Amino acid sequence: MAGKELIRSAASRMFRLGGLAGRVGVSMAGNTVANLFRDMESRDEHRAIILMKNALRVKELLGQLKGVPMKIGQMISLHEKLLPEEVVQVLKTLQQNAPSVAFDDILELIKNELGDRFAYIRHIDEKSLAAASIGQVHRAVLVNGAEIALKIQYPGIDDVIRADLKNLKGLLKLLFSMFSRMDMEPVWQELKARLMEELDYEKEAASMKRMAKLFEDDDRIIVPRVIDEVTTRHILGMELVLGISADTVSENSYPQSLKNTWAKSMVSLILKGLFHFRFLHADPNIANFAFLEDGRLIVYDFGCMKEVPEELCRGYIRLVSAFLNHEYPKIPVILKSMGVHKANGNLMPWQMAADFADVFQEFFDPVAHYTFGDDEKIYTKLYELGNKHISESMSMVFPKDIIFIDRTFGGHFGNLCRLNAHADWRSIILAHMSPVIADNINGAGE
Repeated sequence: MAGKELIRSAASRMFRLGGLAGRVGVSMAGNTVANLFRDMESRDEHRAIILMKNALRVKELLGQLKGVPMKIGQMISLHEKLLPEEVVQVLKTLQQNAPSVAFDDILELIKNELGDRFAYIRHIDEKSLAAASIGQVHRAVLVNGAEIALKIQYPGIDDVIRADLKNLKGLLKLLFSMFSRMDMEPVWQELKARLMEELDYEKEAASMKRMAKLFEDDDRIIVPRVIDEVTTRHILGMELVLGISADTVSENSYPQSLKNTWAKSMVSLILKGLFHFRFLHADPNIANFAFLEDGRLIVYDFGCMKEVPEELCRGYIRLVSAFLNHEYPKIPVILKSMGVHKANGNLMPWQMAADFADVFQEFFDPVAHYTFGDDEKIYTKLYELGNKHISESMSMVFPKDIIFIDRTFGGHFGNLCRLNAHADWRSIILAHMSPVIADNINGAGE
């Protein structure tokens, strides 16, 4: 790594994560006591300051430790509904590429992992194409001349994961308690399961093949082909498919019509995943996508995939139907059938559901098609509603299976804003809600 060694010692990581949790806890407790002597305006001001300080502490250490800590930081930063704005803004910096691990360490791992199969490789570039939380990617050339990308897991990273998880659970429990009274255990188990899956590159290879098959008739989505000869649990070989990076797309003046095409492909990826295949690409980090000038979308990372339970899929279809038809009284009932309700078992307050639904209707206006990223007022409205219903929100519970679905759609909201995407979103979502699926729905809310 650029001037730093990847922290591998379980004891060292435990000490640092445990120390961070302690500092955050003391900070929060001290602010709670101090609030007894402050007026309401001063309490809000100091709360924002404390949140920012603690977010900076979390961001600095998670980015340095890489692995699961950094990955969780990325997940939290995308799941904006779960954290106050002050925390989200700081943690969003964890979506940036991390410093690379030294090539000598990477090369040693590749040789040890592949054994005799290393002979398939003629050349590997020393400079990585990308570096992230669990591994980095290098361009390579096979003996047959084919250019490929090698995704290599950081040496020893899987040995420290379990040591990290125990301490991160305590830290995230403290953060979670700031905005919810819900039991965090089911949420934690879901996070843990998805994170552990990301360490298995053979599983990711299987997911890539499955997605390639599912989207084989959709020429808008490109899934790189897996190279089995150089794939193991810690190395993933795939064809090298390069495109325009997200940063370049955002910074350069590509035609808006082309950006709209990319955006519609991205939306199709997630709507098909949810409604048709029930197998969702659940890592919306914009760095996981690249773009081609003919309008196609390249998808790179398949480590975080979510199998959507059939009943939950049906619930989403009922929910969207009720929402688009302005049948707001149905929404709390449908949500309860999906496992979203107050902690005492009561329905979400009807007015709370209606208030948020009214705001989201702007995205699906059948006449004035919505442009993402143009209207800053939408954030103000959501912020004001969050404050209005903060008491009810803190008492709401939700099933663990919703976490990564919500994360996916929330993350892609930000991606569409970066593209200033404009389209008839109502027609697009209705087109993906197959009448065949809808006709077979039986359940609450209908």
